[in-house]
Amino acid sequence: MCARWHIPADDRQDEVVVTMLVRDEVALRQGGAEVVVGRTQLSDLADKLYFLDLAFRADVRDVVEALCPE
Repeated sequence: MCARWHIPADDRQDEVVVTMLVRDEVALRQGGAEVVVGRTQLSDLADKLYFLDLAFRADVRDVVEALCPE
């Protein structure tokens, strides 16, 4: 493990722990669930999370169109 970040819990969700692993992976853990993302997947995941964050701040229709092109 190289680094670990804690995203505090809120009133509906448990704390999220993001851990950078030595083997070119990032682990995301919340409660008893863990997802390990490889370096080659990380950019795509970051892009999708960015657009989802925008969905809570802007017009959701524009974000959905960006995430789901036909």
